[in-house]
Amino acid sequence: MLTPVRVADFVLDAIAARVGAVEPEQGGALLGLPGSDYVTEFIHDADAATTGTRYQNTDWLIAAIGAREAATAARFKGIVHSHPRGMPVPSSQDQAEYAESLRLNPLLARYLAPIVTHDVDTPLAGHEIRLGPARISFYGSERAADGFRLAPVRPVVVPVARMLRRAGIRPEGDPAAIDVEGATLLAAQAQLPGFGAVTLLLGADFPATAPIVLPEHGDGPLALGWDLGVPAVERLARAVRMLRRGRARDREERDASHRDGAGADEAGTEEQGAVAAARRDPVRLLFARTEGILSPTLADRSVLIAGAGSVGSYMAEVLARSGVGAFTIVDPDEVEAVNVGRSAYRVADVGLGKAFAAAEIVLAINPSARVGVHAARHEDVDLAALVAEADVVVVATDDPQAQARVGHFAYWAGRPAVFPGLYQGAQGGEVIITAEGSACFACATGGVRADLEETGSNEVAARTDYGTGRLIAEPGLLTDVHHVAAIAAKAALGLLHSPDDDVTAARFAHGILKAGTTYAVFGHEPDYWIFAELMRAAPAQYAYQSLWLTVAGRSDCPVCGEPAGRTDPSAYQEPDVDFIRTLRDGE
Repeated sequence: MLTPVRVADFVLDAIAARVGAVEPEQGGALLGLPGSDYVTEFIHDADAATTGTRYQNTDWLIAAIGAREAATAARFKGIVHSHPRGMPVPSSQDQAEYAESLRLNPLLARYLAPIVTHDVDTPLAGHEIRLGPARISFYGSERAADGFRLAPVRPVVVPVARMLRRAGIRPEGDPAAIDVEGATLLAAQAQLPGFGAVTLLLGADFPATAPIVLPEHGDGPLALGWDLGVPAVERLARAVRMLRRGRARDREERDASHRDGAGADEAGTEEQGAVAAARRDPVRLLFARTEGILSPTLADRSVLIAGAGSVGSYMAEVLARSGVGAFTIVDPDEVEAVNVGRSAYRVADVGLGKAFAAAEIVLAINPSARVGVHAARHEDVDLAALVAEADVVVVATDDPQAQARVGHFAYWAGRPAVFPGLYQGAQGGEVIITAEGSACFACATGGVRADLEETGSNEVAARTDYGTGRLIAEPGLLTDVHHVAAIAAKAALGLLHSPDDDVTAARFAHGILKAGTTYAVFGHEPDYWIFAELMRAAPAQYAYQSLWLTVAGRSDCPVCGEPAGRTDPSAYQEPDVDFIRTLRDGE
């Protein structure tokens, strides 16, 4: 088992920028908390005399290490430098220098010696991590009976910078090591929105334990709730949210007490009371301008969203802004930089699980919302339980297997489901609605999808990268994605109401079910597919057109057919290829 070495993420960011992003060789010093293998600083040796195959540290670096140790509690941990491609291990010259450093530093228990190379085409080993366009291979050298021993060590990334960003905390610089009554902590001056200037103190075991947050103007540290049941990168953000909620409640109670003491006849008291009530109940604000369109009963409704990509993240945001009170979000992937241009995510979300990032969006809109997060594939969650807890299911994934499986569970449980999807290049799209009495997803798509594919102008089935197993993302405008997702969101909002609710959204969605037009197709480009034929003679036609089609289920369908012949999705298997082919051929 490899010895673990903790490394702060901001240190790796600095190494990536100064060493990993340039041609070898480059290098610098590593410093960290005394008495532990925890790296918290990197000093770049920018003026070192280097070649493509050699790095030799400068006298300046030695002096800089000494100055840093004198000014802070940080202590020297080792040297990181880059090697040419194909040599991710210390050289014999490197190892001789490690032994000499251990001799000159008797208090240094382990000399850390990471090697940076541009070898990114092979799988990472347990002592390696990806570093932008490079990889960093961690090694440690320590004293032994016969001199010294060099061995790989396992890097454990401490997400300090990521956690601060997630919590909205803006540090004035990277945390520095300080000594507080014999304990070494990382300290940073920062701005915490809503609280002003604060000092953050992070212990050596952060994020297993909460940081100390000292406001510049205050009587003591802020009390942070610390939930070890959530992913580490989310803990500080959640603690700050709870802190803000507590402060808001205290303020509202003081305002209410002041109003009661001032007398009910004072001018503006009624208006102030309305504002305070809205603050106490953020859901009231969400329904302020949808009277007659949506019902406040949405606050008691729950939606399951399977897939939190460009469509799913948008729908989570729209449903939250519309007052839906509970969400369960399922997605196994992380937010990537390319997702920012076509989803609800921000740059700060990159690297975070999509399900968690979507949950953050929901809670930022409505802090009282209840959100369950599952960073997992559909096969790895209890779909029966998740569907049973939902009032409506949104299937916003392009994975055909996931669409069919989630749709089967929804139909079996009697839950209406909405399936939004985009065609190739987002030139068109579809929204399919299923509920008891309608065609299921498989029956609905069996004929229409076949017709689409026969035109040769549209690809409906998702393409897969067989090297990774991941779906290939199609290019397309966000506006076109939102056009389809908006229709799906309106349908979902309507289905969250009962058919008897006297609001516009309910009449819209339940009208679709009553008419049986549960398969809607959309065109975003002029003369797109079927619209060019059906609407050729209609005046004033250009783009953004729709057709609402009637689709029928089959009596022998195991999902929506005769009740006696339906199958329990808990025993779900891959759809019968011959059965699907029969659907497409119209037999």
